[in-house]
Amino acid sequence: MEPLQYTSLAQMFFANCDREDFAGWFHRKPDGWEHFSGSRLRRETQFLALAFRHRGLSSGESIGIVANSSPEWIIADVASQLNQARVIPLFPNISPENFNFQCDDASVQVLLLDRLSVLSQSLGQLLHRFKAVICIDPASDLPANGIYWKDLIAEGEAQSKLPESSSWLNQQMHALDSDDIFSIIYTSGSTGTPKGVELTHRNILSQIQVIKREFLHLNRTTDVSLVSLPVAHAFERMSVYFYILCGIKIYFADNPRHIADCIREICPTVMTVVPRILERLYESMTSAGEHIHGFQKLVFEHAVSYAKKHDPVEKGGFFAKFYDRVVYSKMRRAMGNRFRLFISGGSALNKSICRFLLNVGFNVCEGYGLTECSPVVSVNKPGVVRPGSVGLPLSHLQVKIGDQNEVLVKGDSVFKGYRNRPDLNAEVFTEDGFFRTGDQGYFDKEGYLYLTGRLKELLKTSTGKYVSPNPIELELGRHMLVEQALVIANGRKFASALIFLNPVNAKRFLQRTEKSFSIERALKSRRIRESINRHIERVNEKLNHWEQIRQWTLIGDELSVESGLLTPTLKIRRTVAEARYAEKIEKMYKD
Repeated sequence: MEPLQYTSLAQMFFANCDREDFAGWFHRKPDGWEHFSGSRLRRETQFLALAFRHRGLSSGESIGIVANSSPEWIIADVASQLNQARVIPLFPNISPENFNFQCDDASVQVLLLDRLSVLSQSLGQLLHRFKAVICIDPASDLPANGIYWKDLIAEGEAQSKLPESSSWLNQQMHALDSDDIFSIIYTSGSTGTPKGVELTHRNILSQIQVIKREFLHLNRTTDVSLVSLPVAHAFERMSVYFYILCGIKIYFADNPRHIADCIREICPTVMTVVPRILERLYESMTSAGEHIHGFQKLVFEHAVSYAKKHDPVEKGGFFAKFYDRVVYSKMRRAMGNRFRLFISGGSALNKSICRFLLNVGFNVCEGYGLTECSPVVSVNKPGVVRPGSVGLPLSHLQVKIGDQNEVLVKGDSVFKGYRNRPDLNAEVFTEDGFFRTGDQGYFDKEGYLYLTGRLKELLKTSTGKYVSPNPIELELGRHMLVEQALVIANGRKFASALIFLNPVNAKRFLQRTEKSFSIERALKSRRIRESINRHIERVNEKLNHWEQIRQWTLIGDELSVESGLLTPTLKIRRTVAEARYAEKIEKMYKD
């Protein structure tokens, strides 16, 4: 095991707070950006830890968090660590059954919310089970056992004046061990009993040390990060702790929908994203072509086409320099002209969009990981990106290809097992200790990892043929009019697909204004359906006959986390979508 720079995440957090050059964190509010200085972060974290202790939060118990990304989220995370308790990220759109299971399984005693209204009515009826329900928003309603964040901090401040408080905080800090569990993240709740991934301090610390040393070098004085994904997801949570290790300034967006506004306001240099965010960025950049005409429009369209097709590894010639001067430089300027690094994970990124962004001048480092691996397994290095690959494995990990081309991983950042699931743990680890990821892939000659599918998501047709939906869905999603696609084949006589319409590009495609455009009209448009159908036919040409999409249905509903159709990393929830559109699916299979 590599020696750790810090024993715990809490120790690293407080060390960062005490740095003289630490610029602090910022949180976007309706009236501007609220500043959290290093001294404020230290003070409020200690006060919260003392308040948790006063309210009886014990070692081995947990605090559940249902909240957007914010400094308060991380403060609560570290405060719970000082109580040797665990944080359990929860989501407001899960079923009451899964909510109760996770809270029982992890012994959740305290619940932290942005506001009471984020919970569904059914979840709101379960609040009596907690010792305390904390609301960050001072305008929120409170349940009978509720308390506002500011009042709990004041309660902790009063506790800090007791003579034993200082020694207790110091004792708790030194009692933390790198192999202690600091969080349990539940996964795959939509397909069965949720699995609790137990993560230790070592899991995260070992990973971010390697990333800092070998992959991503951030400058404490010049780099600025924007946090827009849910910290409840392992990818963004690890990223925040990586930024803490690097000591850079962190800005927390108030809402993922306000990313564009945040970028204009703070001009960040680094940001972790999921592919859908980069796809929206691509759409925003290329939409500028709608407002120009004549020769300028022709140049713009050729510049976009060049960026999508040119291999970014190869040096560009005259056209690359020309397009950079007249088109790409303006795109970078619109992003604040400081952006130098996108770290993309969660799912596969469209190769042409990756090439486009790299050629325009943005470093896009696509990686691969799973919650069980804390979460990063591999990542592309800035300047040596291989579009289509998920990069090189982190050096502290052993990564190999096993039976059925399954990616197997072993190392310090791989979890030890699922909570209270010895039966499942026996299945997911090989005899020599490698974690079975369930993902299929291969290495090229230079050691770059490529993913080809997922074993657990193989769909079996009624004729006994297997269909791997992920690569097909990725190909279908490369059309400008397709937001996302969902392949249907399990137990069916042939493969079909639900195609979710991209409303922004549909409006551009039909050359409509806001007033003249409607989703209903777009769904009926023959031009749109013919364009999508031609794309599907091209995709089918690359597939075995049993994998080919024989029927498809166009869906106009908005894909969002709030609707329950998307996961926090903006991937379609297969089970939810199949249930919601069951009638439309059945219609595709009627003779």
